[in-house]
Order: sequence, then structure tokens, then C-alpha cells
Amino acid sequence: MAAKYTQRYESNDNGLRFQELTYTGNFVGLEPVPDGILGDRIMKSRAQSHVLEQVSEADVRVDDFTIPELNDLNNYLAWNIWDVLVMRATEGASGMIPRQEYEILAMMHEFYRWPELLRMTTDEVGVDGVIAIGASARQEIGTKVNCVHDWSIGAVGFGMGRCGLLALEVIEANDYIEESNTILKFMQRVQWGKRQDGWILNSQNRYRCQIHEPALLDKLAMLLERCEPGSPSHDQLIRFNAAAELLSFLDHFDCRLGLGDTGPYRLANGNLLIIRDLFCNEDAYHWSDVCDHENVPHCYTVLLEIDAEAMALEEIRVNDISTTFTRPKNYIPHVVGGAVLVREKWDTPMGEVYPVSIAELGPRLTGIQNATFKLYSKLARMCRRQLITNGMYVYYVGMILPHLRKAGTYDKACADYQLWEIDQRISNYYYDITKRGFAKTTVPNKIFSGAGYLPFGENADRRRSKYLWS
Repeated sequence: MAAKYTQRYESNDNGLRFQELTYTGNFVGLEPVPDGILGDRIMKSRAQSHVLEQVSEADVRVDDFTIPELNDLNNYLAWNIWDVLVMRATEGASGMIPRQEYEILAMMHEFYRWPELLRMTTDEVGVDGVIAIGASARQEIGTKVNCVHDWSIGAVGFGMGRCGLLALEVIEANDYIEESNTILKFMQRVQWGKRQDGWILNSQNRYRCQIHEPALLDKLAMLLERCEPGSPSHDQLIRFNAAAELLSFLDHFDCRLGLGDTGPYRLANGNLLIIRDLFCNEDAYHWSDVCDHENVPHCYTVLLEIDAEAMALEEIRVNDISTTFTRPKNYIPHVVGGAVLVREKWDTPMGEVYPVSIAELGPRLTGIQNATFKLYSKLARMCRRQLITNGMYVYYVGMILPHLRKAGTYDKACADYQLWEIDQRISNYYYDITKRGFAKTTVPNKIFSGAGYLPFGENADRRRSKYLWS
């Protein structure tokens, strides 16, 4: 059976359904919305503004969204969050790390603290500088200016953070409109600079994240080694990818910020290329010292060449949390080529990024495995409060860390804005999130159903912040 995935890129194609669940959100009384390409099409058709269409540079340079635009972004991000999270909802529970607890605290913390940090960064580098942050990803691998971090600015910091605070009943629907604008504008500008096709999210362009410049792709394609399924080289590449992916998850406290896929890119021979960054050693986190001990670099970039015809590929999605999904589900048996590259530090120049042959991955695999064991041992000795606090840092600091680094405002954020401090309100919420199943039941229900993403009032003042505490 021949591959049919290219049909998904035809304008009248609605794609496949990857799940049976549907989404309602703020569209009570209307037909529920499915996942994927069809879901994106329906969400765009229900928009009250043009903000979900391909935007221009002039659109991006406007400083504020209108209320209809804010509500359209709110509704779309709520559906998009559902679209990516229900595919992997079981990841929300960990036997070691209280993920749901740290996630909701971090999300709410982001909504409170990010606006002034992102406004300061925009003031420091200007709109051109923010766009340039996104554009930098076009010529780099091993960069955290990627899908999941850029998406997180709006989807997590604004969308889920606001949703959590509304569910906790500490803010109301028309609070913090000015701050919401700041967060969403920063996301739009970074994403526009990175994609440069007018779309902001992968889901808006049929789940394609084809951001890299042709010259970089040509260089990477030249590094691909043949590794036929069943061969020792194939086994070595897949084992290395799996081990590095595990460490990247663990170093980021069991979340997806350690992984970043881009693609799919069509190679000259017709096969597809996925470029996967695995951030195994983030030096911003003190627990990453175990990775230093094993000489694990900041990032391993794994190139995976997939034979789409042999797989009879029907659809491939690189979603907005940097993850590749396919139908049929398992593409590993159809990986026919690969390569591994090393970026030692987050700011290592691209000219110093180097490849490692598949045959020489053995010692590096051992280093990854040793670091993983040491990190598990370290985490096992942490108390619940410490685990939650560290997880909060991974989200709250980590999601905007690459943007602050690129802008050169990270040090200022630490020194003048107390980036690593925890807001007193969030510290107090620590004691509330376990009551009445808030973290494990209330928030997931609000997020997955979309019921918690309340719209802004159509006559609300865009300058409104939060002026009354009760």
C-alpha cells in the first residue's frame, strides 16, 4: 500500500482522526470539535476576528490584540491544548514526581510573573529583537527556541495559568487583560519570526514545523548514515535515542520541555526527515550536575530518516509540544537512516556543533545511562515540597529561559525582577491545590473539557489589570 500522507496537505483534506474524543469548550450548543486538521478548520471557522488566519508582519507589530482577537486566541489555544494533551494524558501522573501539583502551581505563577518579564525583554530588544529570537531557530539545531517552549508562552502561561486561577476563584474573567495581551503578543512575535509563513502554530498548518533553512537541511542530510531495520547500527541508533529521550525527560522533571522535534522534511530520495533535539543537560538546574559528572552535553540532536512508502504512511503530525505522531503509529521499524550531533552548551556556536558516528555511540550511551541512574537516585532523596518547587522552576523559568537568553535579558530578570523567587500568592496556593481534588481532578477537568477558559467580556477594557482583592 502506497503512502498517502501527502493528501493531508491538500486544502480540502480533513485529515485522519487520531482519537475518538471530542472538544466543546466555549462552544456549548454547537457540534463538538474533533482533533487534528478538521478540528483546526472548525476552530478557524468559528473565529470572530482574523487573528487565526495567516498574519502579516504589520499584524505582528501591532502592540495589542482586540477583545475579539483575545477571545479567538483563548478559544483556539484551549482546543489546541486539548488536542495535544489527550494524546498523552497519562504522562500527567508520575510515581516519583508530583507533576500535576507542580504544573498547576507553575502555570499560575507564570500568569502572574511573566508579563513584566516579557514586557521588560520587549523593551530591551524591541519588536525586531523579539521576532529575531524566533528567527534564530531557523539556522540552529539544539536550540530551545522551539515548538514546545514557544507554544508554552501562550498555551501554558496564558491559557492554562489563567484557567487555573479562574478555577481557584482568585481572579475573574475580566482581570489581567493587559497582562494577557503582553504574554500573547510575545508568543505571536516569536512564532512569526520562527515560522515566517504567517501561521503561529503547527496545528494551523496541518501539523508541519518546517522551519529550518534549506542550507542547514542540506548539511544535515549529508550526515545521514544508512541503518537498515534489523541491523546493528539501527539497533544502536534507536537504543541511543530512547536513552537520551529518557534522560531529557527526567532532567526536566518528567516533562516534554527536554524534547523538540521539527519536520517533517522531504529528502531528495523521497523519504522524510525528523530532526529531534534531546536536551539532556540543562545547566540552569542544579540537579543537572550528575550529567556534568558523566560528560553529558547540553543537547544531542538525533536525525531520523523515515521510509514513508515502506511504512504506507497515512498522516504525520509534529504537534505544538514538539512531538511526532504518525498513522500507522510505529515509525521506528521504518527508520532507514540516522545521525547524531552534539551541542555541548546552550550557547555553543553552530560552527562547533559536531557529529558522532553511530558506531561510536557506545560510550556516550553509557554516560547517559549512568547520569540517568544518578539522577533517579538524587530525586528519590528529595522531599515532596522540594520536588514540587524544582518542577515549578522547570516550567516557570524553563519555558521562557531560551527567549531571555537569546535576548540577553536573563541576568537582568534575575537581578532586577527576582526571576527565581516564588510569588507569595503561589506559595500560599501550595496548601490549597490538594484540597477537594483541585490539582488532580478540578484543574484537569477544566483544562481537558475547555470549560475553564472563560472568555473576556466583549465590552471589557483592554487596559484592565487586577485592582480588587476579595
